[in-house]
Amino acid sequence: MSESQDKGAKLMAERIKAAIKSPEILELVNICVINALGYKSKISSKTVDNAIDSIVSFVHSEIDSSNLSDNDKEKEKNSYKHFAKSLGKILKENLQVAQQLI
Repeated sequence: MSESQDKGAKLMAERIKAAIKSPEILELVNICVINALGYKSKISSKTVDNAIDSIVSFVHSEIDSSNLSDNDKEKEKNSYKHFAKSLGKILKENLQVAQQLI
């Protein structure tokens, strides 16, 4: 890995650390990890919604700090928001089927 790639990876790791400081995001990540380990845990629908909203806000701030034009920033933010909301809906449906959504 080149020095530039290493710096990029470190910066990405720092951004991820900053994002998961949100309690809702951290709880959602914990549920995903617990599920991956084969265990079941419950999470509220509101917590999932808040986690998705927090992720969208975090990504929007990253987009705002980019070098994109204002028009491209808005396109990216709208696209990401639509994607994240769709992902949240699918996640909640899967948690509901697994009887993990409260």
